Amino acid sequence: MNQIDISSLFPFELDNFQKQAIEALNQKKSILVCAPTGSGKTAIAEYAIHLALLNKQKIFYTTPLKALSNQKFFDLSLRFGEDKVGLLTGDIQINRTAQIIVLTTEIFRNMLYKAGSEEEKTFFEQIGFVVLDECHYMKDPDRGTVWEESIIYCPPHAQIMGLSATVGNPESINAWINQVHGESELILSSQRPVPLRFFFFGREGFKSLITAGGKINPSIFKGSNKEKQKPSSESKKHHLPTLVEVIKELSGRDMLPAIYFLFSRRGCEEAVKKAAYANLNLLKESEKVLLKAELEKACRELPWLARHPHFKALSEGLAPHHAGLLPAIKSLVESLFQKNLLKVVFATETLAAGINMPARSVVISQISKRTDSGHRLLSGSEFLQMGGRAGRRGMDEIGYVVVLETLFEGALEISHLAMASPEELHSSFTPSYIMVLNLTAKHSWEECRNLVLSSFARFEKVQEIKALQNTSEQLIKGLQKGTKKDFKLKNKTDKKLHKVTNELKRLEEFPWPEFEKAAEVLIHFNYLTPDKKPTQKGLWTADLRGDNILFLAEVIAGGLLEKLTPYELAGFACAMSSYEVRWQQNTATLHWAITEQIQTAVRQGYDLIKQISKIQSHYEVYNRIPFTPALIELGFDWANEYTWQELVDKYKADEGDLVKSIRQGADLLKQFIVCNGSSSELIQNARQAYNLIYRSPIKDEIN
Repeated sequence: MNQIDISSLFPFELDNFQKQAIEALNQKKSILVCAPTGSGKTAIAEYAIHLALLNKQKIFYTTPLKALSNQKFFDLSLRFGEDKVGLLTGDIQINRTAQIIVLTTEIFRNMLYKAGSEEEKTFFEQIGFVVLDECHYMKDPDRGTVWEESIIYCPPHAQIMGLSATVGNPESINAWINQVHGESELILSSQRPVPLRFFFFGREGFKSLITAGGKINPSIFKGSNKEKQKPSSESKKHHLPTLVEVIKELSGRDMLPAIYFLFSRRGCEEAVKKAAYANLNLLKESEKVLLKAELEKACRELPWLARHPHFKALSEGLAPHHAGLLPAIKSLVESLFQKNLLKVVFATETLAAGINMPARSVVISQISKRTDSGHRLLSGSEFLQMGGRAGRRGMDEIGYVVVLETLFEGALEISHLAMASPEELHSSFTPSYIMVLNLTAKHSWEECRNLVLSSFARFEKVQEIKALQNTSEQLIKGLQKGTKKDFKLKNKTDKKLHKVTNELKRLEEFPWPEFEKAAEVLIHFNYLTPDKKPTQKGLWTADLRGDNILFLAEVIAGGLLEKLTPYELAGFACAMSSYEVRWQQNTATLHWAITEQIQTAVRQGYDLIKQISKIQSHYEVYNRIPFTPALIELGFDWANEYTWQELVDKYKADEGDLVKSIRQGADLLKQFIVCNGSSSELIQNARQAYNLIYRSPIKDEIN
């Protein structure tokens, strides 16, 4: 394999961990790189891209989110040329035969399922490298399985590059990759090219949180907790800093631009309003000119932008960033921030999940967040992930992380979190219907078992298994040495051995029984034969995407959608998406019984859900079945040419939620169009429905 002189590629001296990673790639090893956010992991991936291009190989660059894939596609197209880069994100396919393919990890996993087919065989023979960006997503409870599958099924000749934020057990993950894929070298770094300084901003003012020696600054405890009950009017010194005061402090210390993390969409929106109302005047005159030009350019591309409620704040260098925004607005915010034309972006923590938006400073407004089970403190990894956005390589000498005191969280809680270590990454591997159908289509039942037992979930049980095996051996030896007089002891030992044996058997098979249970459900509904091979129905179902493809396939196979018009089908497709809209008021769920045909289809849908749920419960499978009839009217109205403002006014929900539910409905319609199980009527109506709802601003993006 030809190699490249790294001094000719990068205008800066590489750090030791980057050089170590490149040397491992030159030795044809896979690598797992665990380093802080912003430390320069992308440079390693860029070297691999150059290596692939030089050696006429393909490189797959995977990301966990469609938005990240879009951003990476745009960046790599600028860097290497549009002809060299392709994009695959499910609903978008651009330049599929390119040497550099950017795609979501889920799409890559789906392609690996088909890797043995003639169509994909040549494609995968050319693969040289696979970049698994944001590899720590492997712990995600809903989607982490995809990363494990991608590593297990990845062609042996491909070098895997796992790029991860700091985790507590990288050695374990790398050892697993070594076992299931081939030789992999672990590359660790705790250094950042732009060092961070941490500050505590509370009642006693703006102070260093961590000393130069890496210890907590004891002065932050002065007055922090004991003054909590003093009224804010008693002394300016003893009130919690307001949002405007925080921004002014950062501006006065030349610490802008900043990402100001809040933990709710509403909080971000209110913060933008407060900051805009304060007339902070954060932009220089030259920046105002450049920003105006960028916004005018965006308005020419998307005329509705000038009338959008966020436009005024954008023009003042302020913006929100959260999942409730229109995708085009969110993309514009990211683009403007990267050009240093926005000074404060108020963001939820989703921004910390890989979007390329480094800032000079990061403000963490509180160290607790609300979850489904109540409030909890941030984990060490979450804190590091957000703080890691501070410091721009080549632009800042130091990055600043400012943590705010709140009514409920003072110096003590913040100091504990600031010194916390990153958490260990544990498997979330869960066998799914799509996994069962695709593996049984290519492999024998025993081979399927071996693949499932190759998971990181099973690997994590190894030490526990060894300990139980040792216990079992000791108990057996004890029984062999015993005499007839030791009857009570023998009986007690027998019981303990029985318990250990059962637990050992469970761990040695984990998580295979879950795969078997899912297969039993599929056999019941005739997607698998009794000898565990996909039926004709099972083969086309294996190509579907969604949270519960069994429900989706049964809807298609049962002809439930045949009598729906394109308008009705558009609404029903939105109802079958897995996205839950956050209605701003309960009455906004409205009515789904728009037509007689829809009423019939919904009733049939609920009957089907009951049937599937009953069988799933019998086999101890607890997959949720997404179905939200409240979204039918949304899709129906949009298909009937409502304007976007009419839709927003009627449904009173965040624009991003409305877009996502309609986009997922559109994705479902595209699946109906290409599904081999769809009737000609369904295909025709789905095509018309797709064209009705996939229009501006649903399809709008800005790069």
